[in-house]
Amino acid sequence: MPAAFSLPSQLPRHWLLTWLLCSLVLACSFGAHTHSAARAVEVVQNFDVSRYAGPWYVLARMDNPTERGLIQTGVYHRSNADGSLSMVQRGLDTSSGQWTKRESLALPARSPHEGAMKLSPQGAFPSDYNIVAIDADYRWAVVLGSSAARSWVLSRTPTLDAQARSNLLQQARAAGVNTDKLLWVPQERAPMPLL
Repeated sequence: MPAAFSLPSQLPRHWLLTWLLCSLVLACSFGAHTHSAARAVEVVQNFDVSRYAGPWYVLARMDNPTERGLIQTGVYHRSNADGSLSMVQRGLDTSSGQWTKRESLALPARSPHEGAMKLSPQGAFPSDYNIVAIDADYRWAVVLGSSAARSWVLSRTPTLDAQARSNLLQQARAAGVNTDKLLWVPQERAPMPLL
């Protein structure tokens, strides 16, 4: 039978308790900060999921591992009867020259008339999908994850005119996005296969 765990005589027990207590405080404060940041996101009200459905180009995004190295990125949203969105994201992998495909389901987080959704990618844990700004004609949108560090700028077209881009960036900054850190996604190559 293994010997019971005992602390070396050089290490006083109160040091271990102090270390454990500090670790617990840090973990709790990190969790509280993350949770409060997620709650502080203000989403679009009077959201119309059927108008949001259809093809979108990802014009800009924050760097993230699932889209790193992808250009010509876009996502197709299909509205479902239950208020959810089926999503197919495509992008051209610059290292392989192959198109990638990722499917997800976004469910309303609260009301179907709010832009707050829970996104469930295949093989991954659910994450926040918050539409924080949208053009009156649903021509562009700003989407955040649980914080502004996960942000996307979507458009119905591969480019935006200067006025629309300026308005969109102003709305993104108001939502807490550091627009200087956005990566602008090249959309000039071949037409994007969405399905």
